[in-house]
This record gives sequence, C-alpha cells and structure tokens, in this order.
Amino acid sequence: MRVLLILALLVTRAYAEDATEPRCDPARVHCFELQVHVAPTADGLVVAPAWIESQVATANRLFAAIDVGFQVAGTSVLPASAAHLRTRADRSALAPRVTGRVIHVFVTGQLDNVDDDAPVYGVTWRAGTRKFVILAANAFDLVLAHELGHVFGLPHSTYAISIMNKTKRAEPPVADRRFADEEQAVMRRVVRRLVRARVLDNVREPAG
Repeated sequence: MRVLLILALLVTRAYAEDATEPRCDPARVHCFELQVHVAPTADGLVVAPAWIESQVATANRLFAAIDVGFQVAGTSVLPASAAHLRTRADRSALAPRVTGRVIHVFVTGQLDNVDDDAPVYGVTWRAGTRKFVILAANAFDLVLAHELGHVFGLPHSTYAISIMNKTKRAEPPVADRRFADEEQAVMRRVVRRLVRARVLDNVREPAG
C-alpha cells in the first residue's frame, strides 16, 4: 500500500510539472476533461506521462474538426490487479471509479480480448449508462481517439478514411485518416446531447 501511495504522488507530480501536457485549444467551443487512471508495475507505472500526452494530443487533432478538445483533469494510480485485465469482470470492476461529469480513461499493462484471440489495444466499456475507456499500454496513438469516437456515439465503420474502420488497408495512409464527414455529424449531435443532459461538463461554459 505504501508503494502505491508513493507512485500516486509521483505520477500526480509528473503531470503537474510537465508544461507540455496537452490542453484544450482555447479556440475550441467544447472542452472535455479526462480523468486518467494508470496501473502500476513493480518498477513504476505501465506508461509514462509522455504516453498519455501523445494519446491526448492525437485526439485533440482529430476532434478539432467538430470543435471539441480534451485535457487531463487529474491522474490516479490503480490497484496492482489492474495491470492485466483478463475478463469482462475485470473491466467492469473499474466502473465504481467512474464518477463526475468527466471522461474516465483507464490504462492497463495488458488488455485481453474477451471475444476472440485478436489483439486488442483499447475498448469502450460501460458503468451503467456511462461509458468509459480502457487503453492497453501498447496502444498506438490513434487508439484513444478511436475509443472517444465510441463515447460520442460512433460504431465501427467501413469508411476508408475513418479511424473507426478496423480493417487493414493501405489507402489512405494512416497519417491521413480521420473521422468521416458523416461520423462528424453524428458526434456533433451526441456532444450537444451529453452536455445538455449534464453527463459531461463542457469546461468552456460557466458553472451553474
């Protein structure tokens, strides 16, 4: 327990002191906060702060098309058991931490596929009516943005341009992929609905 407390202090300090931590672009109309929970290992944490920063920066770039940005509200250290999520029950055990009107992102060392043997780098899971994101430490930069697409109402797609399309393809190049125009229209509607229903707080709007 003492080791985990020390790790919690270290990771919180790392995020607080790192001036390069991505924030919402002031030009964005909507800004949503991410509460990040990171699993520990015997040597520290399963990912460094720079890994989270890269994931959030990519999400900010891709969601700019619908005037949405993200920033890290805070971080916490998960129990050691969260370093490897094997089952549906393991994923659902994270649900009690999903509180407040922010998006919760859990980072685990290994995320097993509960449906088949294919590798899985991230999932969107549910805590009642609330969605939360789980990322594996080996996830590439587009994974958080992909899972946030699910949070904002998107299924997997067949649009070649879309980051929601999971099929292997050569075109367009990965660097050119984004949300399809039709997907952007869906997410704009869901963003407005989630803010109106006070599921998520848009920190651009005054409290009250």
